[in-house]
Amino acid sequence: MHQASGMISVQAGVSLAEALMRLRAYSYQQGRPLLEVADDVVARRVRFRHDDGDEPGFVAGGGTEGS
Repeated sequence: MHQASGMISVQAGVSLAEALMRLRAYSYQQGRPLLEVADDVVARRVRFRHDDGDEPGFVAGGGTEGS
């Protein structure tokens, strides 16, 4: 979970606390266990992006880089 939070922090340009909040929110939104989602983040199956709007800025990817 800590590694996933760090990756989200960099991807989304947010603090570690905000990254963990986003990870938890995404997990809840998807109805999936937190550790399962964290594994997907570390495996680069789920990516978070920096978003200038009010939306959380979640980007779910199929493991493809540069999408």
